[in-house]
This record gives sequence, C-alpha cells and structure tokens, in this order.
Amino acid sequence: MAMILIVEDDPNVARLVGLVLTRNGHQSEVVSDGDAALRRVREIRPDIIFADLGIKGMSGQTLCSTLKSEEATRSIPYIILSGDRDLAEKAQDCGADDYMGKPFEFDDLLRLVAKYAQSRTTD
Repeated sequence: MAMILIVEDDPNVARLVGLVLTRNGHQSEVVSDGDAALRRVREIRPDIIFADLGIKGMSGQTLCSTLKSEEATRSIPYIILSGDRDLAEKAQDCGADDYMGKPFEFDDLLRLVAKYAQSRTTD
C-alpha cells in the first residue's frame, strides 16, 4: 500500500482520484495549494506525489523544483496531472518523474501508482 499526496485545487478531481486510490488499497491525502503541499511532504514523506500545475500559492512547477532540489524529498516520485498544453516541457523543466494529461483514465493513474510504488519499496 502506498501513501499518496494529491495536490489538486479542484475538489471534484481530488475526490475522484482519492476514491480510486482508496478503492485500490492505497492511502491518500489531499491538499489544495503548493505551500500546504510542501509542508505536508516534509511531514509525512509520501510514497508518491500527484500534483496539478495550476494550484494556488506556490505553483505545481515551483513545488516540483523545490522538492527535487532537497535531499530529503528528491527521491519521492513526483507526477504531474494537468491539462496544461506545455505539460511535457514543464514536467521536464522542474524534474518531475512523470506526467499525465487531464482528462485521464483511472487505469492509467493506477499503472503509474504501481510503477512508482514498486520502485520506492525496493530502494
């Protein structure tokens, strides 16, 4: 079971993603802005972070860059979920581990969880 932090300011998307993860045996927590996300990542050290680019406060891209620049949080898989048309470029720029465009299929979300949760447990 993975502990997944969802950084998403659309409550409907956040609730749906959380529900899918819970139904598939994972724990999740939702935060809606970048500053709260940074605080929670440092406190709970999630196994995976799913974050939108367009969030309140610190942007998803800045959050990603910040976490990837810190020794303690660098190894946590950071996956961007966004409808941004420059998604691939922004994900690469900030050092994200992966990205997925919105809207997305839940099966694809779960495949990403399986891929990155497994890599965390074998580290």
